[in-house]
Amino acid sequence: MRRFTLIGILCLTTVALPAAAQSVLPSSFAGWSASEPSVVIPSTGLDQILGSDAAIIREYSVKSLERRAYALGAQTATIALYHFRDPSSAYGAYTFLRDDSLTPVTLGSFGCASRERALIVIGSFLVDVVAKQTRPSDAELKLLADSLDKVADHTPFPTIAEYLPEQGLVHRSEHYVLGPRALAQYVPLSADDWIGFDYSAETIVARYRLAGKDATLLVASYPTQQIAADKFAVMLRRFIFDPPGGVPPGQTVLFGKRSSSLVAIVIGAPSREAANTLLDQIQYESQVTWDEPRHTLTDPSIGSIVVGAFLGTGAIMLLAVAAGVGFGGIRVFMKIFFPNKVFDREGQIEILQLGIYSKPIQAKDFYQKSQRALEN
Repeated sequence: MRRFTLIGILCLTTVALPAAAQSVLPSSFAGWSASEPSVVIPSTGLDQILGSDAAIIREYSVKSLERRAYALGAQTATIALYHFRDPSSAYGAYTFLRDDSLTPVTLGSFGCASRERALIVIGSFLVDVVAKQTRPSDAELKLLADSLDKVADHTPFPTIAEYLPEQGLVHRSEHYVLGPRALAQYVPLSADDWIGFDYSAETIVARYRLAGKDATLLVASYPTQQIAADKFAVMLRRFIFDPPGGVPPGQTVLFGKRSSSLVAIVIGAPSREAANTLLDQIQYESQVTWDEPRHTLTDPSIGSIVVGAFLGTGAIMLLAVAAGVGFGGIRVFMKIFFPNKVFDREGQIEILQLGIYSKPIQAKDFYQKSQRALEN
């Protein structure tokens, strides 16, 4: 069980940030009252609090840690609130801090607890409640979770766990990993970044029972299938994959495959057949979302569409007639009251001619013909 050390608590005053402007934990909840002000520790100061676990927690992009003591009568509890970059990071740290002494509880998005401790994921927050004797009850912690839920980030959680097969899975053995240090805790093949977290890879690791023996399944997801192919090719050259003749005694052999942008690896399988049974259940499936509006019962019928088309055409025709009559009326008005002022200005009209006829055409010829036609 990971708890705050006495040395870490004594060092809080040297690494804490001013808590007044950054405090998220309430002063009271469900009858529990804070017995001291909040202390906010930046990610760089976690080493004195978490020890060797601090580097792993930082791989999950932790922003800060807020700590506050509460009391209810003779009961006391300490609540540590981790503030992460997003809910995916909070979920990953939750899978790292969770241990076998904690059983699932229906608190927050993810939760597990024992008599003295509770871990709760609330959006981008991870709440770690520790008591010497009895922690706050689930009902009391739910009130705390509801208040924190209002200020937490609620972007989606990772979906990579959906690729884990159910058959043979050791439940609560899943660990969502975002860095090489955390990965080395569950798959101790190498301490460097051989998976490719620098390429935005995300990984989930879980234990399975294969043919009566424990094995580890690692599923890594990459942004593109090209990156997945390149990283898997490097793994095939670096580690021992599916050697001929079966699994040598006392040697770590890997079995793996790539499916589009997913890479799945089985470590510790007793045989090729057992590993393939697990790997065959992992298939990448892409989903396409079509956002174009579709026909619904509220759309107009074909009859109303046709009638509307005729009415619209008729309206346009009436508008054209009205515009023509209006323009003609204005022209007649101008010719009567302002002759040769606005229209029929023969002295200001030029005609472009090709010179085919010997007699040039004059602009007044048009108006003379029009005048004779009107007199007749």
